[in-house]
Amino acid sequence: MNQYFNLARFGRLLRKHTLEHIKGYAISVAVLAGGIAVVLGSLTYLRHWPLDHEMQLILFIFGLLAAGGVFTSTVFAEVGDPKRAATALLLPTSHIEKYLVAWFYSLPLFLVIYAVVFTGVNLLILKVGSNGHPYELYDFSRGASEWVSPLLSYVLLHSVALWGAIYFQRLHVIKTAFLIFGSMLLLLLVNRQVMLALLPSSRPIAPFSDVWVGEGMQSSLLSLPDNQWQLLMVLLPIALAMLLWAASYARLTEKQL
Repeated sequence: MNQYFNLARFGRLLRKHTLEHIKGYAISVAVLAGGIAVVLGSLTYLRHWPLDHEMQLILFIFGLLAAGGVFTSTVFAEVGDPKRAATALLLPTSHIEKYLVAWFYSLPLFLVIYAVVFTGVNLLILKVGSNGHPYELYDFSRGASEWVSPLLSYVLLHSVALWGAIYFQRLHVIKTAFLIFGSMLLLLLVNRQVMLALLPSSRPIAPFSDVWVGEGMQSSLLSLPDNQWQLLMVLLPIALAMLLWAASYARLTEKQL
């Protein structure tokens, strides 16, 4: 077991990674805070009114997906760079330990840091830009129903970005973005052809959504029961994310000098 994972060895690797990248991460956090401040401040100025709960949540989610995707796409940059790969690959640690360090920084730790930074900047903008109007900071402890879909979306995006980070040697962000949009387009095209083959009278629909069959007054809606639909929307992204995480790890084990 120690050959694959040792807690003490993993802790040393995590500490080494932190010390080597702390300056870069600090700059990244500052840039993130500045970007959030510009977006929130600009919208507050244009609206002449503090941002409401819905707008705060929407901006939080879009910022999380954008910043998280970009950051995750760079976590394996050293392994992809032939000039720096030797230092990373020759460390006396297992592949799973190297992988878990990148996974830890780009998923749970990033989520915590992003939430703290966004909340702090958001509160500052609300206070400074309220102009005497009443405002209310979004309460992240509200019902879990508001967070299931955004978190699952980020988990799925993280798995794709992590796979792209280890698979591509250069231009990780751009190539991963093309991969995501290309996959979405292919899914839409394949979904439409499959639906036409199974239900010729069906209307164009998004993948995994309800299906309208027929025309005019003769049309009917085919849909899953709500509990089965909700379960599918939870299990599907988790299953895809786990598959892509496994593929990322397998790709890392193939890396050689």
